[in-house]
Amino acid sequence: MLLTPADLDRLSAAAARALLAEGVRAGDRVGLRGAQDTRYLSALLGLVRIGAIAAPLSTRVPAGAVPGLLARVGAGALVSGEGAGALEGVRCLPFPRTDAAPGGAVVPPFGAFGDGAPATLVFTSGSTGAPKAALHTAGNHAWSARGANAHVPFGPGDGWLLALPLYHVGGLGVLFRCLEAGANVVLPEMGEPLAVSLARPGVTHVSLVATQLARALREAPEALDGKRILLGGSAISPALLDDAHGRGLAVLTSYGLTEAASLVTATAPGAPRADLATSGRVLAHRELRVSARGEIEIRGRTRFAGYLTADGLATPFDADGWFATGDTGALDAEGRLVVAGRRDAMFVSGGENVQPEAIERALVALPGVREALVVPVEDAAFGHRPFAFVDADGGLDGPRLNALLAEHLPGFMLPVGYGAWAAPGGLKPSRADAARRAAGLPRLGRT
Repeated sequence: MLLTPADLDRLSAAAARALLAEGVRAGDRVGLRGAQDTRYLSALLGLVRIGAIAAPLSTRVPAGAVPGLLARVGAGALVSGEGAGALEGVRCLPFPRTDAAPGGAVVPPFGAFGDGAPATLVFTSGSTGAPKAALHTAGNHAWSARGANAHVPFGPGDGWLLALPLYHVGGLGVLFRCLEAGANVVLPEMGEPLAVSLARPGVTHVSLVATQLARALREAPEALDGKRILLGGSAISPALLDDAHGRGLAVLTSYGLTEAASLVTATAPGAPRADLATSGRVLAHRELRVSARGEIEIRGRTRFAGYLTADGLATPFDADGWFATGDTGALDAEGRLVVAGRRDAMFVSGGENVQPEAIERALVALPGVREALVVPVEDAAFGHRPFAFVDADGGLDGPRLNALLAEHLPGFMLPVGYGAWAAPGGLKPSRADAARRAAGLPRLGRT
């Protein structure tokens, strides 16, 4: 479904009036959970318009865990399709109706509450532990969109396919770019194959992760022709980039994070293949540096306000406003960012430091391997050893994969076991979840 700026204004205004009638007010923290359809999109934008703080929750979160998440951030209500009283101790509101005739409360326009107004709470992926609730202001989203739209030309008449979930900062980034540019949002139908969504009329831009791009290239490469493709995520297969670049597709690699309201760096449209091996250069309204210990730090107008906790707002910034991302990397001679991995993902195996992302990059460089995620598993002799989850042609032939890896990696970096890839929605699963799965799976050479 293609939603024009006029559609977004009408739907969000109607949702805002319905939410006001339910007693939701500016400053209220409100959870949001359900299928990503026009009702969900309207409710999210309606909350933003009345100055409430929208907290989108992943549909992968079990219903029983929802009250605890809402309590952690002081959210007094949940907008969902589950009906009033469906969750004990939570005030559940239905998705607001958007088909009522205009009238009632006057709804302010987007941005009426100023740059500093709290707007969204996004739970981090919790890749190595419990997710944190990152608080973004209206200005964080607006300046993020402005910098992105200046770098990747996008304006009236264009349409960005919303192929990422709105509980993920990548999905929110798409939405706010459309609002800022006065452009169209193209919303896929529920359960619709990506190839079908890409072929929808009006799609000029799309944000994808590597798994989605690989799938589209296999199933309907012609649907990608002429589109700007913003590619996020880590451990992108060189073969995948070669394929996309060789077809003349307008692929841009990038680096972003929840705490920066989406994008921080990106390669330029039409960048040479060598640039695509990096995450590109810093976009406008952001600052980035790499500390002496190799950690990526960011600040600027897109940097989040802090983590909302039961004790208030935690602001993990230094005296000059820099936020240490936990990601490691370096800036090359051309000023392009090269990301190495997560500091907190590193583990020790037999006295050697192991960066899982290094093994992941080696795996996705192998023929037929599309995705890889590596986690530590306990080992009596070495403390920990790497275990890999892969999406690959030919299934889980661990000995074959290790034989190929041995040409590029030392023995202590070879996985001791392999598991089947499982990533609903195309997004990479959390390392914590993967580590729990790996603990119960067999090792190579063992029964």
